[in-house]
Amino acid sequence: MVALTLLDHLRLTFGQVVYRHKAHSQLAHVRARQGRWMRAGEAVLMTAAAGLALAVALGQGRVFAIAAAGVAATALLLLMLHLALDLDGSAVVHGACAARLWPMRERYRALLSDLADGAIDADAARDRRDVLMSELHGIYEQAPPADQPAYQAAGRAAAFASEGALSDEEINTFLPRSLHKVEKSAPA
Repeated sequence: MVALTLLDHLRLTFGQVVYRHKAHSQLAHVRARQGRWMRAGEAVLMTAAAGLALAVALGQGRVFAIAAAGVAATALLLLMLHLALDLDGSAVVHGACAARLWPMRERYRALLSDLADGAIDADAARDRRDVLMSELHGIYEQAPPADQPAYQAAGRAAAFASEGALSDEEINTFLPRSLHKVEKSAPA
């Protein structure tokens, strides 16, 4: 059985916070971009429908009327899809969740630093960890649901593991060298 030390636990939780922060940031970015593209598509289709309707009004005939109706129907379908998906609202809530997770990252990093520097003892670190875990639980309770494929895609786009956690090497990339975990070699 492998014993999980206080430092290991703090590093693992820090890694999960980093992963979730990156994933929610990425989801916010992707959904905002998708929403902009959908609005642009709607604008293009509505402009085309208006132009075709104007051609019909000027007596251009039945073909333009059919085309205007088809383009207008397509614009309506795209608008309904955009409203149903609520990409803009989703981007906002994922962005807000990422914004709430950022200070947690920094607080865990500070706790790791304080523990490594000897500024606090293990008991004080455990107390601070418990407070942070409680606050983190509150953030996760209010976090927007992320459908698993979107969450995994965001994690892959952020170059992280698909399981919602980071390896020690990945965690090390977010910490100063003095807080890196060094693998212990086996005794000879």
